[in-house]
Amino acid sequence: MGYDVIIAGASFAGLAVASRLRGKVLLLEPHAIGEHQTSACAIPLSVAEKLGLMDSVLRVLRRLVIHARSSKMVVDLSAHPYCTVDYKKFCCGMAAGVRAEVLRAHVLGRERNRVATTRGSFEGEILVDASGWRAVLAGRKGTRVSRRKFLSFGIETVAAKAGDKLGFWSDLGILFRGFAWDFPIDTGSRIGLASYVDDHRLRGPLEIFLARWGLARGEIHGGYFTSALRAPIEQDLFLVGDAAGQCLPLTGEGIRPAIYFGQACGAVIQRILNGELTLEAGREVYESFVLRHQRLYRALRFAQSLGVKLPPRFTSFLLALACTGPSLSYILPRYMALADTNNLHAARGSELQGKVHRSRGRAASC
Repeated sequence: MGYDVIIAGASFAGLAVASRLRGKVLLLEPHAIGEHQTSACAIPLSVAEKLGLMDSVLRVLRRLVIHARSSKMVVDLSAHPYCTVDYKKFCCGMAAGVRAEVLRAHVLGRERNRVATTRGSFEGEILVDASGWRAVLAGRKGTRVSRRKFLSFGIETVAAKAGDKLGFWSDLGILFRGFAWDFPIDTGSRIGLASYVDDHRLRGPLEIFLARWGLARGEIHGGYFTSALRAPIEQDLFLVGDAAGQCLPLTGEGIRPAIYFGQACGAVIQRILNGELTLEAGREVYESFVLRHQRLYRALRFAQSLGVKLPPRFTSFLLALACTGPSLSYILPRYMALADTNNLHAARGSELQGKVHRSRGRAASC
């Protein structure tokens, strides 16, 4: 079966691409939309506002507290408030503005423009890989192994801890080269740990961290996330989200850039479908757009590498310095401008048309 566009992955990045497309579009996703959460789901409030998804917001957070060794820095986020969101409501809200067929299937591989899945094979004029760090369309076994050095790993649980501030901890003494977080939601907090050095043995340290508040570990979710920008075009593929390493280094913020670059990618592809750009020109436009952000990605990557290489006391000193008035007034606006939410488009605007491949059974839906 032939499509204008085939997108592998229907989480933040894939849905963002599809939201800007008209035509015959196929979304391939192994899980039901809004299921299989791996993200901590904390985003700038402006993302939910611009997308029209305020009904997914669980808690608005206007202060950030960074704990480093014996010091504590409080950052006022009033100008750039963050929020925690319900993953399923947010994804289903994004899907409500998508005109595409959604097929629940695993990608097995591809040969040129033909994608093989567990539900059959499909051809697309344009292919987009938004499947996460594994990059199921772009990744080969060897390239996935080489990519591991640019990955961080995190896990998270939900606990009955009250709070009204974003919390980050460094130099915990229980975690080598990483950080912990506490993101309040409506009924508690999402509490987790992340390692910059691909250490996935985090359950024990998480239990120790929770014990500080007398909390028990509940159900865990999480996984790998990228920490280095890579080329957003690979041969004839468009890559978006973690498949292109677009998660922000140092902080691990991935939702905002996934949607930002995803919508930009979708807009370029629509111009190709409209005949305004050739396929080759469209690839160049998208690649140029992404790589314009490379300088700030490198700055964040450098800061992350310092956190890995420097002794903890120096890392704590640099964190304290970054949170002082002059430094913060320089750093925070540039960080927020890296994936500027002013460029986002509303997710809603058309009825949900997650059509079903009825000849092959029910597709994922909300």
